[in-house]
Amino acid sequence: MPAGNPMSHSPRRRSVSMIDVARMAGVSHQTVSRVLNNPEKVREKTRRAVEDAIAKTGYRRNENARALKSGVPNTLGILVPSTTQHGPTEILWAIERAAADAGYSVKLSLLSGRSESAINTAIDRLLASEVALIFICAAESWVEPAVRVSVDLPIVDVGCAEPSISGISAVDIDQAEGVRALMRHLRDEGATRIDHIAGQEGLYSADARLAGWRAAQADYSLTAGHLYRGDWTESSGYHFGSQVAMDLPSAVFAGNDQMALGLIRSLHEHGIRVPEDVKVVGYDNIALGAYTIPSLTTVDQDFDELGRLAVQQAVSMLNGQQPRFVYTHPRLIIRESSTKRVNE
Repeated sequence: MPAGNPMSHSPRRRSVSMIDVARMAGVSHQTVSRVLNNPEKVREKTRRAVEDAIAKTGYRRNENARALKSGVPNTLGILVPSTTQHGPTEILWAIERAAADAGYSVKLSLLSGRSESAINTAIDRLLASEVALIFICAAESWVEPAVRVSVDLPIVDVGCAEPSISGISAVDIDQAEGVRALMRHLRDEGATRIDHIAGQEGLYSADARLAGWRAAQADYSLTAGHLYRGDWTESSGYHFGSQVAMDLPSAVFAGNDQMALGLIRSLHEHGIRVPEDVKVVGYDNIALGAYTIPSLTTVDQDFDELGRLAVQQAVSMLNGQQPRFVYTHPRLIIRESSTKRVNE
């Protein structure tokens, strides 16, 4: 195409981030941050290497980064796994609502995998413009590498229990408390063997609920139940229905509501009544669960409160407060799938 043609164009150049500067200068992201914020605390040779890398890469410091130092930040960066699962999605919307109420805007970056490259890419998008980071966690394995590349920014980890990494805040729902409430309810309803359909291994909420199920069986002296590994979907709960029907327990605790609803459908097709023949409970309190036949006993996690606390912790750290770990408490919702004596 001839030069000067208005239709011609060059590929859009990727914006340069602090990570690019650090790589070129051969220093850590923390060192680049110190050069930008407190250059007097950095050795002259190191400072010159960073400044040279800034000049060569064309890195431009953003206004939000300046705001962090001046004390008037206005944006929160959110890193969330690329998923349609109910929990992370609800937490995301809750954080966005809470941020708006607190006068903050948000920027979202989807994590497409757990590799170091995927984590670096997702964090890179946020480091270009954000002043505090909120990680919506589905797997503990990516939190530490994400923290490593996040410079010195305030970080809040949501939904992955108390972190083993120092210097970050965490907000989580007490998963063990929710599972214990379900198991105690089933025991009080006469269940002696409770099977469990768990979510994927390696996902924090799935592993935490599995651990709670195992602990409650021992604490309540129940017969050991069968364990099935699902994938959070209705189809996986439906798939295990035939196996449950062949060796029927007193009750089944599904790791989330979608799997519980799929299981109930399958049991119905096998001529097994819920709750008369077997009791079924879920977890998450999705809206549909209140309107199925039978309606679904579950645990409500109050995602709005979780989002509010996450934003509160991020703002608190921006204002110089120390990181904290905060638990919220779930609520048992008793409906028809486990008893005729509902509490709604």
